Formats: sequence, C-alpha cells, structure tokens
Amino acid sequence: MIDIALIKDKDFLKTELKKKNYDVSMIDKLENIHLAKKNLITNLDSLRAKRNDWSKKIDVSVDDKRELRDEIAKIENELSNTETEYEKIMYDIPNLPDTLAPVGKDESENIVIFESSDFYKCLAKAPAPHWEIGAKLGILDIELASKISGSMFAIYKGKGAKLLRALVNYCMSLHEDKYLEILPPHMVSTKSLTYTGHLPKFANEQYKCSQDDLWLIPTAEVPLTASFSNTTYDYDELPKLAMGYTVSFRREAGSAGKDTRGLQRIHEFHKVELLKLAVPERIQDELQDLLEDCLKIIKALKLQYRIVDLCSGDMGDKYARCLDIEVYSPALDKWWEVSSAGHFSDYQARRANIKYVDKEGKKKVAYTLNGSGIATPRVIAAILETYQMPDGRISVPEVLRPFMGCDVIE
Repeated sequence: MIDIALIKDKDFLKTELKKKNYDVSMIDKLENIHLAKKNLITNLDSLRAKRNDWSKKIDVSVDDKRELRDEIAKIENELSNTETEYEKIMYDIPNLPDTLAPVGKDESENIVIFESSDFYKCLAKAPAPHWEIGAKLGILDIELASKISGSMFAIYKGKGAKLLRALVNYCMSLHEDKYLEILPPHMVSTKSLTYTGHLPKFANEQYKCSQDDLWLIPTAEVPLTASFSNTTYDYDELPKLAMGYTVSFRREAGSAGKDTRGLQRIHEFHKVELLKLAVPERIQDELQDLLEDCLKIIKALKLQYRIVDLCSGDMGDKYARCLDIEVYSPALDKWWEVSSAGHFSDYQARRANIKYVDKEGKKKVAYTLNGSGIATPRVIAAILETYQMPDGRISVPEVLRPFMGCDVIE
C-alpha cells in the first residue's frame, strides 16, 4: 500500500494516481477518514487515561464509571468501523508510477524499447501453430486436458513433458549461483496474498480453497515475498535474492475466447520466479540487473524477442515500473508476453512489513522486485513454432539438448 504520509500533498497524490486511471475522488474520502481516525484515537486515549485515573480514586460514582465505560466502548466501536473503511480504501489504491515509467492510458501507449535482430530462423516456410504441430507429434494434448479438467488446460506427453522439464532445469541452472532456491508451498493464506497486492482487490482472479483460509498461488512471487515478511534487515544484507519453481494457478476471469487456443492462456502452468529485496537508491540498477537475468534464457533459446516499457495505465496496480519481455509467434504473426521484470517500490513491503536499517541507523521500508525466470507455456509454444523443420519435426534448441538427450523431436 502507499505511504499515508502522501496525503499531506493531496494534489501530488491525485496527479500521480490519475496516471494509473484511478478514481481520485477516493483520495478526498481517504483524507476525511484518516482525520476521523486520528480524532477518534485521540479521544479514546484521553478517555482511557481518565479511566485509569478514576480507578485510583474512591470518590467517583459507579454511575460515572459506567457512563465512561459505555463512552469508551462506543468510541472503540466507531474506531473499529473507521479503521475497516480506512483499510478498504488503502488496499484499493494502486502504487504510484515510477518517474521513468511512460505515462499513458492503456496498452496502445506502451513503448517498445528494444527488438532483437539475432535469432533462430524458422526453417518451415509456413509453420503450423503450436497446438497443431504438438498434437501431430503426440507431445501436446489440449483435447485430453479438456476432457479431464475443462477448457484452458494442457497435457504434455513424452518429449513434450521432457521439454517442459528441460526448460525448468536449464533456467534454474542459469541462476543457481546467484539466487537462493526456495521450493515454497503452492497454497498460501489470505494474509500472504494481501502482502503482494493480489488481495483483496483481485480476489476474483484467484482460486480459493473454500473450506480453508488457503488460496492456490498465482505465482511464486506470493510465497517468496511472504517468506521475508515481518523482518528487518541490516543495510549490508540487501539485496536479498530468491528464486522459486512452482506450478501457478490463475482463473483468467473474463478471458474466455481471447487468445485461449493452445498454450496462449491457461489456468495452470509451470514457472520459475525471481525475486529481490533492495534499498530504494539502487532500485533502477537492480531492475536492469533483473531484466538481464530474465532475458538469459530467451537469448539462450535464440527466440526473437522484444522489450516493452508498460505505460502507467497498463502496468497494473502494484507496479511502479514494469518491463515486459515478449517473444514472437511465427505461426500467428504476433507477440506473446512471456515475462515481466518490474519493481513495486515500497508498495508490497509496506503491506508485508519488510524493513531495513539504513546507514544512519533508521528503519525504513524496503523495495521489492520480481520477474519471471521463465513462464513455460508460451515459451514452449514459441519453440514449437520457431524450431519447426520443413518435414514437421522440431529441432531442439541447442542449449536444451543436454537436458533432452536428443537433437530432434519427431
């Protein structure tokens, strides 16, 4: 969440939040509720002090004590209701955009800042879409997955399953000397999802276990961030780097019929996530370093890619800045987002109570960053389309051959 101290410069706060397409009339409401909350706390502290004073006196009547007790209970109830409304608004407010983030209303105003020119040349003149070539080779079965689980699921078979495993293993090997590997739970509490900004605002996009306070993770970002919660680090301990390989679950609410064929958009997928805790003054350097780490596997696979700097209106609530990595689909002639490298300033760490002690010995809120080491579905799709051969076989990317134990999928 944002720092409530920003309410002191309401005009600045409104100006920045307009860049996120936020209804800034809520800031006036927040200001009123914040003031009411402060007044109630002041009154309550005064009444409690009076109660403590009266407890030492014998000349205060029972009726006066009862009246004071009732007044305290009344204000406590008012304060509880006010705090609930205050939290509701605070959890709804998006993060402020980084000064380096492009300002824009929607994806049409995103900026492509780099496009690769050195990539693997597809050998097939008219490559088939990945779901067709995958089915033909017997390595990808969308129909069987639908029979078992419904739409927007996938089954990998034989060398298809091995390709997925190879991608994950290769990705982990790229980062194992730099990032601490963590294998976290795939279910987390409401509190943990709230830390990262997935709750309460985006509950309809998550899968919940109805009988428990548990949710299926949409990304390893959630348990990794939660693992650092309620902790204060020394300045020299940062940055903290962690990576997690998990299955991720997303409802993809409202996406029916929108880019859902094959592996373009599915409910359950394998993913390696990279996460950092950093000090504010190094955030841009850490973001660039994270972007380069996320690009390592895309470059190694020699897929055509581009980097897109998302504008303020398209980057999502929690981001201060977000750089998307997209790969090219030669069969569909379109770009697929396969990774995002971004930072959240203090937005997540403030919720999760992640702090550090600066060089002057003062406690401050840390900054968080995360990016996808690899999100497998669209990368697999891009490999199947890019590495098609004229005879319908798939040439295995060179860096994956030691993991696959073969040069060709046929």
